[in-house]
Amino acid sequence: MLRALVERIRSLEKEVIALREEMEENRRSSNNIIRLGVVAATSEQTVDVTAGQNKATRVPFFVHSAGRVSHYRRPSVGEQCILINLGCGDNLNNSVALMGLPSTNFPCQTTEENQVMTDYGNGMTECYDLDTGALTAHYPGGVKVVGDIEQEGNYRASGDVADGTRSMAADRKIYNDHIHMHGNPNTSKTGQQQ
Repeated sequence: MLRALVERIRSLEKEVIALREEMEENRRSSNNIIRLGVVAATSEQTVDVTAGQNKATRVPFFVHSAGRVSHYRRPSVGEQCILINLGCGDNLNNSVALMGLPSTNFPCQTTEENQVMTDYGNGMTECYDLDTGALTAHYPGGVKVVGDIEQEGNYRASGDVADGTRSMAADRKIYNDHIHMHGNPNTSKTGQQQ
């Protein structure tokens, strides 16, 4: 009887050890389901991410929308992300990287609740005020529009305005300097300057 009891205790001990190992494996796997990481390298459609001591290589990154309307932005090295491990386990290469977390390296450009802002880098920004409806855009490299433009409302320029022939400043100079070839010699130049 004692021998049977000892055998039963040994059997239960093995089961407890197996359950403990299974629990540890589940704990380790659950720790790897969602991880905070930092982008180490980028390519067109994948990133390498360091998460603690682990490295996930060539994992796809979240694109804002990839249907009929698409927005693409390649992540930046040093950018924080959330790794979602679709395969569970210790292998983070089955993950997807969700980008866009603010960090010390890449802080929010505005924290005003009424502003939507995009900072493209190199001084190029767009800031839309939800309350006033005003858009303030800085394009240091200029803007090229391919297509027709129709505007309702006033237009004011701090610089010169030109068409396919010449600028308004050049037209103004022609008008102001032109000489009347007929009529009173005292009014050979225009009386009203532009």
